[in-house]
Amino acid sequence: MKILYGIQGTGNGHISKAETIYPILKQYGEVDVMVSANNFSLTPSFPIHFHKTGISFVTTNGKVDYWASLKALNIWAFVRDLNTFPFTYYDLVVSDFEPLSAWGAKLKGVPSLQISHQASFYCKKTPRPATKNWIAELIIKYFAPTDDYIGIHFERYSEKISEPIIKKHLFSIQTTEKKHITVYLPYDADLTLLKVFSEFKDFQFHVFKPSIKTEYRQENIQFCVVSDQGFSDSLSTSFGVICNAGFETPAEALFLGKRLLVIPLGNQYEQECNASALKRFGVTVLKTLDIKHKNRIEQWMDSEPSKVNFDHSMSELIGQSIGDLTLSKL
Repeated sequence: MKILYGIQGTGNGHISKAETIYPILKQYGEVDVMVSANNFSLTPSFPIHFHKTGISFVTTNGKVDYWASLKALNIWAFVRDLNTFPFTYYDLVVSDFEPLSAWGAKLKGVPSLQISHQASFYCKKTPRPATKNWIAELIIKYFAPTDDYIGIHFERYSEKISEPIIKKHLFSIQTTEKKHITVYLPYDADLTLLKVFSEFKDFQFHVFKPSIKTEYRQENIQFCVVSDQGFSDSLSTSFGVICNAGFETPAEALFLGKRLLVIPLGNQYEQECNASALKRFGVTVLKTLDIKHKNRIEQWMDSEPSKVNFDHSMSELIGQSIGDLTLSKL
C-alpha cells in the first residue's frame, strides 16, 4: 500500500505527533510525507518528501490575525498543487488537518483518513466554551475533509477519539519537582514575559520560544532555544507548566503530573475549546498573561498537581480505520 501522509506545519505539535503516527503507518505500506507551511522548529526523524505552501494562520501579539492570514494566503499556489500533485499514485491519504492532501484525495477519489486533534470536534460531546463560534466550527469541519477520522483529545468522548499521544521516552522518564516553571508561550513578547515572571522571585522560569536562537538570562528568567530534549528535561523536573491551551504540551504536563496553567491564544477557537476541557481536570485558565492576574498565579502555585493516566489506543484505531477504508474500496 502506498500512503501519503499530509502534516500541517504550523507549530511543533503536529511534527511531534507525527513521530508516533509515522511508524504506525509504516506498518501498512510505503509512506511519503507532505508538510505544508514551515512554521516549526523541531527537526523530524522521518523524511519529508514534499514541502508545500499550504494554508496557515498568522499570529500577531499573541492572537490569530485573520486579516493578515487572508492577505498571506496564496490561493493560486494551493490550486496549482491541487491540480498537479499525483494524488492518484497513492492508495490512501492520511491528513493531520492538512488541507492540500485532504482536498486532493477528495477530488481525486482516493480513500482518506484524518488523524488530528481538530477531528475530535466532529463529535458533539467534545467540550466547547459556553458560546460556540459557528464560523470556527465550519472551518474545522471543512478545512481538511476526509472519508474517515480519528480524533485526539484529553478524554475519549466517542469511539472515534483517542486519548493523547505521549512521546515514548516520557513513559520511563524520572520526574522530580525543582523550583523552576517551564513556559511555552511562543507568541508573547519577551518584555511581557519578563515583566510578569520577574514578580515571582522564589521561582526560576525556563521560557522556550522558537524565536530564540541563542539562550540568554534576565533576572530569574532563562530564555531557552526550543529542542525536544531540552524541553523534556525542563518539563520533567519542573514545579509547574505555563503554556497556551494547545494540545501536546498540556497533555504531557498532565501525564507527568505537573501543575498546569493555560492561556488560550486569542481568536483561536480550538484553544478555547481545549481550555473548557482542561477545566474538568482542575487546570487554571487565564485569558491573558498580565500582572493583574498575579493573585491567581500565586493561587495556582499553591495548588496541588494532578496526574492523568491516558488510554493509548491510537495503533488499534488506525488499524481499524485502514481496514474499513480498504474494504470500502473493494
